[in-house]
Amino acid sequence: MLYVTGLTGHSGKWFLKKLEEENYKDQIRVVMRKSIENAPEKYILFENTNLNLEFSIGELDDSEFLKQSLVGVDTIVHIAGITLSPKIIETAIECGVHWAILVHTTGRFSKYKSASEEYIQIEDEILAKRDLINITVLRPTMIYGSSGDRNMYRLIGYLSKHKIFPLFGDGNNLMQPVHARDLGNAYYDVLVNKEKTLNKEYDLSGKEPVKYIDIIKCVKSNLNSNIKIISIPFDLSVFAAKIYNLIFGKRAIISVEQVLRMQEDKIFSHEIATEDFGYEPLAFEEGIKKEVDEYLHGVRVDFSTTVYK
Repeated sequence: MLYVTGLTGHSGKWFLKKLEEENYKDQIRVVMRKSIENAPEKYILFENTNLNLEFSIGELDDSEFLKQSLVGVDTIVHIAGITLSPKIIETAIECGVHWAILVHTTGRFSKYKSASEEYIQIEDEILAKRDLINITVLRPTMIYGSSGDRNMYRLIGYLSKHKIFPLFGDGNNLMQPVHARDLGNAYYDVLVNKEKTLNKEYDLSGKEPVKYIDIIKCVKSNLNSNIKIISIPFDLSVFAAKIYNLIFGKRAIISVEQVLRMQEDKIFSHEIATEDFGYEPLAFEEGIKKEVDEYLHGVRVDFSTTVYK
């Protein structure tokens, strides 16, 4: 039995679509926070599915729920967040689960301690338990692809509504955003290539590094926006962020650390993933078009049909 968390989330929906496309035969236990009676909109994704699904209703931070829901499970695909991983692994070991595929983050590699410290601690403690359970770790970069993302969609909204975009620094820092579809496909490919992926770790990034300034220009072009980009010297940006945060405190929408991290290159090779299970992610220029279309026209991604070829 396959046990999946986060299946109705951003990349989880693409994983569901891939499972359906491949006519996955094994039984799947899907963790949901609410029942169909209390959240019918969450279950629309499962209408007319060809999969052998059952639903387990509860909270992943509830030890008793985990013990009950993990009975009979062989493999876990945990997409719902790194902070929930320790308790899931602890209970999975108790329940004799054979293999856990955990979706974590490349955030553990940030040079800023406050951004990476928690991720490093969580992951290292989990990986130390590989003598008790097989563990494969997937680390996506910044995820984008629809209104379900927390980063690019906000950028699109800002660029569409304002006349000036303040760029902190020169914008030459490199990023490698990954499309949610590529992640959903990767989860499936890791699952079915067990002989290669068992107890491995993979960074899952976009096709190639892109300068932050080029990301902004690409989104601007797709929006057909006339917004003016104004570069603010880095030292002045940090100083302004400190004053801004002193004034607005918890209401501030950007922190000093976020400004600092905007100068940090976030590039990660996915070569091992390509070698082991054929990972071939989209170029950012291709992937962002659909997200901009969704923003402009309110056209939601339809996971019942093939959106990308």
